[in-house]
Amino acid sequence: MPLWLCAMAWVVAHDVVPGLTALEPPPLQITDWLRNEGRQSQFAISNQDGRLGTMWTTYLIDRHSVQRTDLIWIDRFPVAVAPLRISIDSVFTADGKLDEFTVRLANIDLAMKLHGERFHSDFSFSFEMGPEPRVSKLYKMPLTEGELVSGAISPFAQLIGLEVGQTWRMQVFNPLAAMTGFGNRFQSVLVEVTGEEQYVVGDRVVDCMVVEANGAKAWIDGNGSVQAQQVSLPLAGQVRLVREEPFDNGARVEAKRYPLMTPIRTNR
Repeated sequence: MPLWLCAMAWVVAHDVVPGLTALEPPPLQITDWLRNEGRQSQFAISNQDGRLGTMWTTYLIDRHSVQRTDLIWIDRFPVAVAPLRISIDSVFTADGKLDEFTVRLANIDLAMKLHGERFHSDFSFSFEMGPEPRVSKLYKMPLTEGELVSGAISPFAQLIGLEVGQTWRMQVFNPLAAMTGFGNRFQSVLVEVTGEEQYVVGDRVVDCMVVEANGAKAWIDGNGSVQAQQVSLPLAGQVRLVREEPFDNGARVEAKRYPLMTPIRTNR
């Protein structure tokens, strides 16, 4: 249990809510590139010891909303939490504001769920743990403190119009505090666009903007697409996600169907 909670604390802590911004956080922008070429992507997840798993990202775009789905599959891990599946469903309004999101985490022993919805003046959150429906732990965050959520493990998503020196703040969620009632459920973290670098992805050299936060770094190309991310994960060290593989939908479907603890089922 402690090792599982440690891993889950990191995973959900990097599913971030930018808020209390130094500047306005970049909204999701539906560019022609995203509509035509960027609807699906696949990342290899690895650390110094080799491959840990895979992340798939897909977008469903219409006139009224944008739905982003991230599926993270970890089949090798330094402790006995694998296989581990994390799914993140995010719904954005047509102007790029987060409207609703759900994060589900499951392995063979446990299932956890974080759900958030935008209301008039705040985000309302619920946190659940266990295989059976139960009363959620409920709490709220004013919209002045948080307006966006990105993907678990992958702390940065599509970011357009970045400039060196640009900054904003993220509110980092701590599920241990949410479960126990001890400590801060959210911690403020500063994000900064720190420079420009070339990044080698497969046989390509890509010009990227570099975005950094405490324990995380991302390389983002001119289309706003994340080419690589690097994060610090307890028990696994430096973990890197690199967009260097063709999209394998068969492997994605297999990961979705793999029998793990049934996530909590509610009416959402």
